[in-house]
Amino acid sequence: MAYKGMAQIDKKELWTIPNIITYFRILCIPAYILLMAFAGVNADPVLLYVALGVFVVAAGSDLVDGWIARRFNMTSGIGMALDPFADKLMHISVLFCLSLCTGLTPLGELTDGLSVLGAETMAASGGWYVHYAFVILIIFKELLMVCIAPLVMKKGAKVQANWLGKVASFTVSVGVILAFFHPYVAFADWGILAWGLCMSYAAAVNYLIDIIRQIRKINSGEMARVTSDSVKTTDSSNNPLPGTEKDNGAAVSYTVEAAGKNISDKED
Repeated sequence: MAYKGMAQIDKKELWTIPNIITYFRILCIPAYILLMAFAGVNADPVLLYVALGVFVVAAGSDLVDGWIARRFNMTSGIGMALDPFADKLMHISVLFCLSLCTGLTPLGELTDGLSVLGAETMAASGGWYVHYAFVILIIFKELLMVCIAPLVMKKGAKVQANWLGKVASFTVSVGVILAFFHPYVAFADWGILAWGLCMSYAAAVNYLIDIIRQIRKINSGEMARVTSDSVKTTDSSNNPLPGTEKDNGAAVSYTVEAAGKNISDKED
């Protein structure tokens, strides 16, 4: 049963294994937020690294649910929408906390045990493990994409991350992990975060162009609205993906014309 206005989301697919793993990833977010908050207030680096461990487990689960979905044919419309949403929440929350829980707390002033280079790095960055400019840029971009996604799904277009977005997400994750060690990496973390954000904005532009193309095709009748079934077997142009053809060798077609022909044949 699909949700009203969002035909690509089927309630029966809410509790597939990949989606459950995604829910777990979302539940990890408040856990590392609390750990980082306590780390900042108490100037306790140990709690900060425990929070890093939780974040790494959550980020690693993203690879696991994707592999399971592809390996066991558990791809779903809700998974395609929810997975990037979870990634966005993770990146926003961890960068927000790394920024505020160091730049505005005693943890950012802690220089005990640091080398001369580490102390100079912290002094130059003003105590911020992640500068607030990174937080503003990623929040703006991610909130924009989160607001657009439901509207796109109601239009019947396919919400799916592109390859550039996946590379950008990985790059930002690497930058985030390095940012936990900001005093020791001499701004390498900020450089990687900056590069990841540039790729992220480029991916967003590419995504919007693809969505506009899909909606134009849907409105003109060249392309059928995406459903919970077709979302698993077609690309963003509703063309069959490799390996998703019928047993008789004929490609599965989801165009408006083909769908109408199939209905007529059944009636005859």
